[in-house]
Amino acid sequence: MAEDYVNGRIGANYMRGIEAVGGWINFDEKGLTFRSHPINIQTGETRIEYADIREIKKRRTLGIVPNGISIYTNDNFEHKFVIYKREQVIEFLKSKMN
Repeated sequence: MAEDYVNGRIGANYMRGIEAVGGWINFDEKGLTFRSHPINIQTGETRIEYADIREIKKRRTLGIVPNGISIYTNDNFEHKFVIYKREQVIEFLKSKMN
């Protein structure tokens, strides 16, 4: 059974170009929202609805560290994150995909 992240949050980096934007992923019933820390060069929010997720893949940070994920949405955009407990987050997201 997947760990339930609904109404929870995890620390994460969201890759925007070459910048690893630090912040938090907040989960709710319908999707997730990445909110950056204000000290980043690039700030703001990114929202992904679970229903819009087409595929989730593991990825390596800097080609070596196994803590990244790519979330592909129905518009073929790749959202790249660096997270802790990657396996649990992937399992949770797959349980929410339609």
